[in-house]
Amino acid sequence: MRPLTDNPITRPEDDVFHFEPYVTVLHEAVAQATPLPLTVGVFGSWGTGKSSFLRLWEQRFATEDVRTIWFNPWKYDQKVEVWAALLHTILAELEKEEKLRDKARRLAKAATWLSVRAGLGAATALGTGGVIKGEAVDQMLQDISARDSEQYRQINRFESDFAAAVKEFVSTDGRLVVFVDDLDRCTPESAMTVLESLKLFLAETRCVFVLALDLDVLAAVATNKFGDALKGAPSEVVSGMAYLDKIVQLPFFLPDVGFDTLRAAYAAAVPEFADLDFFWELLQSALGGNPRRLKRYLNVLSMALAVTRSQNGRAPSHASGLQLAMLLIFRLRHRDFFHLLAAEPDSWHILTNYFERAQAEPRNVEAHRAGFSTRLRVFTEDASLEKLLTHGGPQRVHPPDRAEVLAMISTLRTTTGPDGTA
Repeated sequence: MRPLTDNPITRPEDDVFHFEPYVTVLHEAVAQATPLPLTVGVFGSWGTGKSSFLRLWEQRFATEDVRTIWFNPWKYDQKVEVWAALLHTILAELEKEEKLRDKARRLAKAATWLSVRAGLGAATALGTGGVIKGEAVDQMLQDISARDSEQYRQINRFESDFAAAVKEFVSTDGRLVVFVDDLDRCTPESAMTVLESLKLFLAETRCVFVLALDLDVLAAVATNKFGDALKGAPSEVVSGMAYLDKIVQLPFFLPDVGFDTLRAAYAAAVPEFADLDFFWELLQSALGGNPRRLKRYLNVLSMALAVTRSQNGRAPSHASGLQLAMLLIFRLRHRDFFHLLAAEPDSWHILTNYFERAQAEPRNVEAHRAGFSTRLRVFTEDASLEKLLTHGGPQRVHPPDRAEVLAMISTLRTTTGPDGTA
């Protein structure tokens, strides 16, 4: 068994998704951008390779000796103010330069003061990236509360002082590239404050901010934040893209990864089916082309096949392997039907026969399902399940008998956990 990991691609030679040409186009466009700052949005849904794309791009900057910073906002979500953690992450890099150490620490104190005013309090230590030590936070908060007027003056200069520090860090003609990954994994409030902080505090810096997120998630976030203010507005105003117009100057939508590419990349995980077109066609139809979803499915299937091999002392037959693969699809995509099979294991055979007869004689649908249990009757209206059960016509996956169904369900529960989990 060779499990597929979920680690992002980091080297061009591992670029199984063929992102490099798109990285090149975006890299060359950003290289010509003036004046800075510039905010780039790399949009894609969950599991489509945004982190891999960003890591490949980060490597491109490394070959040019351009300074980069990687920020994962979800690590701080619900612990500290995420926008403050972003500021402190950048300042922590600046603080490594001896000539900038004092300036970075002064700016960190100002950022901490902003966090306190936002209600963060002593938890700021978690987000300072080491610029401000945890044991010093309480005393610092007492000091700055006693000197609010001085802090107000520092805050008024924060944007320009921050920009000056970054300029000194990268040199007059340089740039700092800040990769913000998995922003859509944060709470809506945190995601919005990070986006707004780019305009509020960092609008004068020599920075390129690269945001990886799901545009649909952001649309929901924007709607949630503005709530009643957007009621009755045109759809184009309510959309996440409309909100991003003021924040992202260069949007880039991650290209779809072709299913043939995914098959070539993942086939080694299931050598039993690596060359079986029917198997991959079934997965494409049932699971779609999301890389992460497909990867997770193949890992679970590979484990289930290995458990079956260990239990029986031999590899499962070709037919049994496909039945197990189909049952796992039920569990992931048709969970209610999977639960029915645990109680009524003959339902797979009965429902498959029903769909075949209904397709051949659509006028006699009611007669075909006469005597069905109340629970089974519900699934006769499920077009997606019908497509799955009849996929391949005569070459379809034939249902196992009731004992085999129960044995396979037990195997899947061993490898995937209770039915209530994903």
